[in-house]
Amino acid sequence: MEMFFYLVFGALGAVVAALELSKTNKDRINTSSAFNSFKNNYLLVYSLMMAGDWLQGPYVYYLYSTYGFGKGEIGQLFIAGFGSSMLFGTIVGSLADKQGRKRACVTYCLTYILSCITKHSPQYKILMIGRILGGIATSLLFSAFESWLVAEHNKRGFEQQWLSITFSKAIFLGNGLVAILSGLFGNLLVDSFSLGPVAPFDAAACFLAIGMVIILSSWTENYGDPSESKDLLTQFRGAAVAIASDEKIALLGAIQSLFEGSMYTFVFLWTPALSPNDEEIPHGFIFATFMLASMLGSSLASRLMARSPPRVESYMQIVFVVSSVSLLLPIVTSFLVAPSNVKSGGISFSGSLQLLGFCTFEACVGIFWPSIMKMRSQYIPEEARSTIMNFFRIPLNIFVCVVLYNVCSSMTFKYCP
Repeated sequence: MEMFFYLVFGALGAVVAALELSKTNKDRINTSSAFNSFKNNYLLVYSLMMAGDWLQGPYVYYLYSTYGFGKGEIGQLFIAGFGSSMLFGTIVGSLADKQGRKRACVTYCLTYILSCITKHSPQYKILMIGRILGGIATSLLFSAFESWLVAEHNKRGFEQQWLSITFSKAIFLGNGLVAILSGLFGNLLVDSFSLGPVAPFDAAACFLAIGMVIILSSWTENYGDPSESKDLLTQFRGAAVAIASDEKIALLGAIQSLFEGSMYTFVFLWTPALSPNDEEIPHGFIFATFMLASMLGSSLASRLMARSPPRVESYMQIVFVVSSVSLLLPIVTSFLVAPSNVKSGGISFSGSLQLLGFCTFEACVGIFWPSIMKMRSQYIPEEARSTIMNFFRIPLNIFVCVVLYNVCSSMTFKYCP
């Protein structure tokens, strides 16, 4: 592997370590022991849930290919997952406000465990059921846990500002450190121990089961609007009215959908962008580098949210501009840097520049997640929190399905997740 990759990874690691070790009292928020206990319990559960998710990602396509499915069939499976998240996930996720957020979190664990179990079958119909279950689980992961946290935080009387600590630590651990360790652990199971491509899914099911036990034993239930008089359609109508009547909620949903849409597009396209001529690049190591950049971003976000100025809404404008510029690099380099005609080989000069830009984008992603969580906690009404958050994911899932279909029909399917 080229020295360039080690230098980028080492530099990012050094910056993250320096940021974490150099925090002063201005960068920290004084909290209570009761809050710290509550926060640590949530972070443990969230990390286990994210481990269950991250372990599966790198091996889904590989598993389907070992079962002998072609590009078209695998594409249908992936699109079904996002379609399920849009349709069924919205309904199931929205039930959390009425039936209970803790119950919804347990449902996530059970649904994802069942999805993992289906990976043992080479039958297309069984795998399709698994993808549908996975889509439902994804909607619950990105709505039920945050809804439970915000409601429980407020119910226990903790200060509103303390939520930013939990959000930033959750992203630092769950979307950074846990992602890296999950990738290494999955590689250990499949390559070092030769347990086959199903092993990471079995490990994911174990982590999910452990997390479910902790939820059942230590979490209390909370609701949005448990009123018996409201059916699901009434709940949907109320959420739609809340979005339509409050410009800030509508804009927040647009911001979330657009930025996450760019994230998924990036996930689909970073491999062909870095290796347009089939250059040999270390995909796993680059993924770990991206996650380290995300940790850097979440560390920066924790510092920013610990201070009164600037407000989240102010610095996020800068984050969106930097994100846009970083994703323009593939276009800019195609004009300014002569393209390489050498097949295979190592990463090109333009690819190296793009990698630095992509790391910048991932750092922006690390800032985005805790910041958008903070804004959602401020602007989304408690009684319909899960429902509105799942409404935000409808345009996102439509966008992802369209992008995935076009990407996979216009290039070799090996670049599709």
